Amino acid sequence: MFRESEIPSEDFSRSWHIRQSPSFDEFPSGDRTGKWCIFAPNVDVDSAWAKIKSAVDSDNLFCAKVSTGLRSLRRDGHVICVYTRDWEDRQDIFRVREILRSLGFVEELGYKRDIDTLNGVYGPGEWYLRE
Repeated sequence: MFRESEIPSEDFSRSWHIRQSPSFDEFPSGDRTGKWCIFAPNVDVDSAWAKIKSAVDSDNLFCAKVSTGLRSLRRDGHVICVYTRDWEDRQDIFRVREILRSLGFVEELGYKRDIDTLNGVYGPGEWYLRE
């Protein structure tokens, strides 16, 4: 049986935990959306996710998702994706980056457009921005 948990590293029942702000009613995905990607080792993912969830719940971020133990079984760690509505809105992209820095995510992060993810763009040229 697959173990279900609200703690990402302990959840083996689904691939992702998704959190949306109280003022947002639909998961973002499409040609305009994009996301900052935070890579976290197994030992740090739950505390990192708690910070992101809190920012989403306070309406500072509008949507985020984290990979679970199931998705990370054969990987070195987890990914947390923090979404923006429009990858051409650089002001909003950098507003979200500043929030992430204020939460302690000060290392360089990559920003990826969802259109590139949908088109299978990985490896060299994957990142729209590195900050």
